[in-house]
Amino acid sequence: MAAPLEIRNSPTGKIFPAFGPFLIGGVFGFGALQGVAAGASGGHVLWIALLSVACLALGFFIARGAFDTSVKVTLDSQGFRDARAGDVLVPWAKVRSVRLASGGKGAAMLNFELTEEPPDAIKYSAANAFGIMPFGKTTVHMEISSLDMRGEAMVEAVKKFAPHVVVR
Repeated sequence: MAAPLEIRNSPTGKIFPAFGPFLIGGVFGFGALQGVAAGASGGHVLWIALLSVACLALGFFIARGAFDTSVKVTLDSQGFRDARAGDVLVPWAKVRSVRLASGGKGAAMLNFELTEEPPDAIKYSAANAFGIMPFGKTTVHMEISSLDMRGEAMVEAVKKFAPHVVVR
């Protein structure tokens, strides 16, 4: 029996997306300082400062995932499990096919077509916007761009663990 494949967050997949909010927050912060130095009205400067703080907070929220070393996705001989959305095991017997969305380098989604509707823990998970999410009645999308394994390698693992699953 093959050892389970445990997939974690990619530090670069979490740090690089945080650069935008940090940059925008810095620009707003600089603008607020310029407004204070120029004697602008306090209300306008306050709004700009609040936008700066909000952008910087968003950047920190996004970047914090780079330091989370816990297992996010597990593939094994039983099935797959995504801790970001419900942390429920989906057995390979319920998976009809898998497809790497967008193909090639930087593919962001794995699409699993199931033989039945996904478990409720996946359908109603608050985190499914960031991880695994149902689409249609029996298709589930797993976001993989923020993980430390490429999509092609995950598809190869699915082939190894579940040879009956059709790869599209």
